Amino acid sequence: MRWAVFRVFNRSRTSDVRKFLFFQATQVPAYFQTSFNRGQLRALRLLLPLHLLAQAISAPVVALGVWSSSRWLALLLLVGIEGTLLLWFSRVQPNVRGMRSFADYVSIRRALRVLNGVLGLVWFVFIILVFRLRCEDIHLLTLGVGFGLMAPLLLCAPVSGAVEAMMVPIIAGVYGALLEGCFDWSLLFTASFFLMATVCGLFVLGISRLVGILLWRMQMACLKQREQADILSLLTRQSAAPTGRWLWETDEAGVLRNPSAGLCRILGRDETQIAGRTLGSLLEIPVSGAEPSGAISPERHLAHCLTHRLAFRELVVRAVAVPDARWWMLTGEPVFREGVFRGYLGVGADVTALQRVRERHFHRVRHDALTRLPNRLACQEHLQKSLLETMRGAQAFVVVLISLDVSSLGRRRVVTTDEGAEILQKSLPRLNACLARNVPKDLNGTDGCFVARYGVMDLAVVTGIPVERKRHFMETLALEILSALSGPVSVAEDVAGDVIDVEPAIGMAVSTTGDGEVLVEAVETALRDARGERVGRYSIFDPCEEMAGSRQQRLFRDVRQALEQKAFVLVYQPIVNAQTGLVIGFEALSRWKGAAHKHLSIEKVIDTIVETGSGLEFDFWVLETACRVARRWPVPLWISVNMTATHFSLPDIAGRIFQVLANTGLEAHRLQIEVTETQALEVGPRVHHAFRELEAWGVRIALDDFGKGFSTLMYLRQFPFSKIKLDAAFIQDMLQDARSAAVVRNVIALGRDLGVAVTAEGVSSPEHCRHLQEQGCTEVQGFYLGRPVPEEDVPLFWGRRVADLS
Repeated sequence: MRWAVFRVFNRSRTSDVRKFLFFQATQVPAYFQTSFNRGQLRALRLLLPLHLLAQAISAPVVALGVWSSSRWLALLLLVGIEGTLLLWFSRVQPNVRGMRSFADYVSIRRALRVLNGVLGLVWFVFIILVFRLRCEDIHLLTLGVGFGLMAPLLLCAPVSGAVEAMMVPIIAGVYGALLEGCFDWSLLFTASFFLMATVCGLFVLGISRLVGILLWRMQMACLKQREQADILSLLTRQSAAPTGRWLWETDEAGVLRNPSAGLCRILGRDETQIAGRTLGSLLEIPVSGAEPSGAISPERHLAHCLTHRLAFRELVVRAVAVPDARWWMLTGEPVFREGVFRGYLGVGADVTALQRVRERHFHRVRHDALTRLPNRLACQEHLQKSLLETMRGAQAFVVVLISLDVSSLGRRRVVTTDEGAEILQKSLPRLNACLARNVPKDLNGTDGCFVARYGVMDLAVVTGIPVERKRHFMETLALEILSALSGPVSVAEDVAGDVIDVEPAIGMAVSTTGDGEVLVEAVETALRDARGERVGRYSIFDPCEEMAGSRQQRLFRDVRQALEQKAFVLVYQPIVNAQTGLVIGFEALSRWKGAAHKHLSIEKVIDTIVETGSGLEFDFWVLETACRVARRWPVPLWISVNMTATHFSLPDIAGRIFQVLANTGLEAHRLQIEVTETQALEVGPRVHHAFRELEAWGVRIALDDFGKGFSTLMYLRQFPFSKIKLDAAFIQDMLQDARSAAVVRNVIALGRDLGVAVTAEGVSSPEHCRHLQEQGCTEVQGFYLGRPVPEEDVPLFWGRRVADLS
C-alpha cells in the first residue's frame, strides 16, 4: 500500500516538474515579461564568454596531444573548433553586446544552439576518428577533455536546448567509439564506459535543467521583490518626501522621550539635553490652539492638533529653537492603548532647503520680472485677503486701476515689452510720491499702499479710504494721479526720436462687497469707461448700485446680439499627461471676439447666456464646432467640451449628443464632456440615465472645478464620472499653503481609490508640474503648458513633450 501511494505521489510530482519545465517560459506574468527578458539578456552576456573560452582552450590542448600521432586529425580539430569560434566572434558576438530587445535575445539563443550543435558535431567526428588510433593515452586525454567540457557547457543552461545541442553529439561519439572498439576490449571494460558515458550525460542534462530552474526562480524572486518594493513605495508615497527622516515620540504630557539619533543630530545636542523637553518648546509654538484673526499658521495648527490629540500629516513648521531656525516637516499620530492616550508617534524631516526653494518659487510666480512689482495673481490674492479683513471689521479700501495709454504725434502707439517696462519704471516714482502726498499713513499702516503691475501697461493700487467723504477722497486722488503721470516720457530704445506722451486712465471701485470677482469686474468696468473719455479720464464704479442697473441690462442686450451674430469663437488649450509629458488632448474654450465687455470673465458671460435662456443652444454650438475640428486631428488626441449641469436633466440629452457625434464623424471615445455647475446638478433618474448612456457609448464625463461651487462627494458616488478636474485655486497655493497641498494630495488619492483620472488646472510653473507628477496626478493643464490657441495653431502641439515632466 505504501509503495502504491509512493508511486502515485512520485508520478504526480514528476508530472508537475515536467509541466513546470515545459511551461517555464509561459509562466512569466505579462507585466514581468519585459523585465524577465532583460534579466535573461544580462545572464547571457555574463555566462556566454566563459563557455566560449573553455571551448577555445580545450581544442588546442587535445590537438597537442594528438599531434605526434596524427597531424591531420589535430588540424581537423583545431580548424573545426577555432574556425567555428572565429566565425561566431566576427558575426554574432557583436550582436550579443548590442542586445536590447527580446527579439535580439531570441535570435542569439537560436544562434547559440546552432553554435553548440556545430561544436558537438566536430567533437563527434573527432572522437570517432581518434579512437581508431592505437594509443590509449590519446583515448584517455580525449575522454577526459570531452567529459570536462560538460562543466562549462552548463553555463548555457539559461538557453533551453543549448546544452543538449552539444552534449548529445559528444555522448553519441563516445558510444560510437566504444561500439567500434568493443571487439578489442573486454566486455566489462566496454560496459563500464557505456555506463559512465550514460550517467555523465544524464547528470549534465539534469544539472542543466536544475540550473535553468534555479536561475528562473531567482530571477522571478528578484522581480517580485522589486514589485513589492514598488507597491510599498506607491502606498507610502508622500509629496516632496525628503531623505534623512527621523522618528520622534512623546508621552501623554507632550514630553519627548527616547530621542532618535536623527533628532539628536539635527538639533546638535545629545540625548540627555533633549529628554524632558516638549515638542512645543523646541518649535516655540503657542500653548493654545485658539485661532487668531487672519489665516491660521502651521505652528498654531500644530498646537491645535497636539492640544486636541488629532493626527497631522506633512505639516511644515519653523523650528525657532533650532540653530539657524530650520524648517521641519512633521507627521504624527496619537497613540491610544485601551482607550487611554499614551502620547504621539511621528516622523520628522529637515526640509529647510526645500522650503527655501518653495519660498523663491512663491515670490517668483507672484512678482513681475521686469518691474519687480507684485503681479496680477498677487494683486487678486491681496484683494481677497483685504476683503476678509474688511468683513471682520477692518477699514474699507478702494481699488485703483491705472492704464497708461501711449501716444506719439497725436496718434496711439503700440510699445514693445521693454518700452512698456521702462515707461512703468519711470512712472512708478511719480506714482509713489503722489500716493505718499495724498494718502494718510493711518489708512494703510507702515507698509503703505499696495502697488502691482496688473497688465502690460496697467498698474493697480489698493489703499485704505476714510470713513467720511469717500467720494471727495477718491476724486481728489484720481485727479492727483492723472496730473502726476500725464506728460512726455523719454525711452532709451526710441530710435525714431518721437516724443512719447503718457495719457493715464483711472478706474476706481470701493470694497462694498465680499466677492473679489465682483470687485475686479467693477474696477475693470470703471477703467473701460474712463478710457472712453477725452477729458477727466477717471471713473468711479459702485458694484452694488451699477451691476443691478443699466449696466446689467446693457450686458444682457449685448450678449443676445452676440449670439445672433455668432460673435463667439473657440480656442483650444492643451491637456498634458502628467507622467509622460505628452499632449494628449485639448479643451475647447469659448471667447467673445470684438466684445465691448472684454473686462468680464468668460464664466460671467456664460452665466449671462444661461440667464438669457440660450444656454442649451450655445452649449451644442460649442459641442458641434469642437467635434468637427477634432475630427481632423490624429486619432489619439481627444477634445473636451464644457456643458452646463442642468442640461443633463432634459429628456433625450444623450441622444442629442450622439447625433452631434454622428453628424461630425467624431468617435465617441475621443469626446470628453466636462460638467460645469452654474447650478447644482440634479440628483435624479433622468440625469443618471443620461450619464450611463454616454458612458456606455464611450463618452468620458469629467466633474469640472472639483472643490468649488456645488461639487459634492455624493456626485462621485452616484454618477459614473471618469475624471475629476481639480480647481486651479488649490494648485496655485499648494507649494506654499499646507491646506491647499493637503486638498490636492487627498483628491489625487481619492481619484486612485475610485479608479478615476485627476486633471489639475491652473498649472503655471515647472515646480507645479514636478510636484503633481510626484503625487501621481494623471493630467495637468495651465498656461505654463500651453495657452489657449486658435484652431490653426493646434498642430503645433501635436507630439509635443513638456521637458519638465519627462
